Amino acid sequence: MKQFLIVKSLIVKVMFTIFFTTTFASLFTSLSFAQTSSVSLRQKAIAESHVEGAPQQAASDASVPSAMLSLKDPRPEVITRTWKYFAGFKAQSFKAHGNVTTDAGSNVDLGENSSTFMPGLMMGFTGPEWQAGRAAWSLGLRGDASFASQGVTVTFPTGYSASDVRLNTMLFAVGPEFSFKLQNLPWLAFVFSPQYGNVNYTQTSSNQFARFSKQTSYLAWNYGLEMSFTKKWSVFSEYSQRNLRDSHQEIALQQNNFELGTRVAW
Repeated sequence: MKQFLIVKSLIVKVMFTIFFTTTFASLFTSLSFAQTSSVSLRQKAIAESHVEGAPQQAASDASVPSAMLSLKDPRPEVITRTWKYFAGFKAQSFKAHGNVTTDAGSNVDLGENSSTFMPGLMMGFTGPEWQAGRAAWSLGLRGDASFASQGVTVTFPTGYSASDVRLNTMLFAVGPEFSFKLQNLPWLAFVFSPQYGNVNYTQTSSNQFARFSKQTSYLAWNYGLEMSFTKKWSVFSEYSQRNLRDSHQEIALQQNNFELGTRVAW
């Protein structure tokens, strides 16, 4: 009987030990799983919060190969090309020539009048410079306009004089312009400009025997030197040789003239 009680007691202890061990293992496993699940969910949430969307590419982000043609506004390029525009002021001493018939049939010798100061304006453009060895040349187009007005006295064969007479002279010419300069003298240029022009003499007076208006065309050959002080400002001296196209005109034109002037380029 005593042995039976001892065995029974051992069996109860063993069963109690197994139950306690199983329960403790189950609880530990449950806690570990819960903790692992909590950590996994937290890490997953953090990872998802740092996920960035795929970058959106715009047309401006695309890299265009250098060989590919791209479209752009040509206006700034056209304006800033090597073409240069210029405007200037010039002056010369001018003397009218010719023996003309007035509107009333009187004869007037223009050569009896004195020389006068004739100012003028010039405008045009020049192209890019072309290098040729140690020299550079350029081609352009220019137009010149000059005007002079002087008071004169007309004496008729009868001896009567008209003192309220005014002689107005206008010259207008246009033509190409060639510029040539040396590499070691970039500030000095030789300029040549053949031109086609028109000359007009108009004499006004209260006396109809002194009034007339005559005009004709001419060809001019202009040779000059231009000295540049800056890239935009220069002064020049020019020799002009003018010839009337119609030699049978009553009016004549001073053939050899020297002009001085200045011009600004941009």
